[in-house]
Amino acid sequence: MGQIYVSILGDSISTYQGYGLPEYAVYYQDYYRQVNELTSVYDTWWAKVNQSLHAYICVDNAYSGSKVTGTAFPCACSPERTGALHTTDARPDIILIYMGFNDWGCGEPVWDEWWRKRNVSFYECYRKMLRQVKANYPQAKIICGTLMKGYVRGSEGSAFPERVAGTAFGDYNEAIRKAARKEQVLLADLAALDCRYETLDGTHPTAKGHVTLADGWVRCLEKLRKI
Repeated sequence: MGQIYVSILGDSISTYQGYGLPEYAVYYQDYYRQVNELTSVYDTWWAKVNQSLHAYICVDNAYSGSKVTGTAFPCACSPERTGALHTTDARPDIILIYMGFNDWGCGEPVWDEWWRKRNVSFYECYRKMLRQVKANYPQAKIICGTLMKGYVRGSEGSAFPERVAGTAFGDYNEAIRKAARKEQVLLADLAALDCRYETLDGTHPTAKGHVTLADGWVRCLEKLRKI
């Protein structure tokens, strides 16, 4: 078997200092990398998943603060994002998509309302993103991850803020599941594992949180191998 290349399409959770595309906004650099106790890229969830797959990173297309929803860069359904998952030397065999936290945090509408259908909801934009990724990388295995909940260090038993901006967290995960089915791509249902990862702010994993998130991905990928 030849080398396996994996690309990531994500937001701040999937960034890391010195990786990613030029001029992309990065969360895990300098101060935030240090306080979250990430000492190298191998502390990120996606590098750990790559190691479990014995794969190489192709492109880490992660942009801090980006949403799926929108009509222009840096939203994940923009052509600039969905067409930038390869290099001049390699194309991805596997594409892992972990997006949606900023849509939830901003309260973006999950579904298009029947009286103002404009195809700008989270669900429709997620489908648009998947269609474009499939068209650009028809040989790649595309795997969408539902969103795992975090907790603030020291408050593991605290309630999760389901409606931080008015829309239920679970609705975004249901939209991801439905979009994956409609566009016929694979689903890593992290949310169904019913576990939470450690953070300092409720969203961005610490090094320990990245271990939990990576473990969830690996468990889901193992299930997919058995299908």
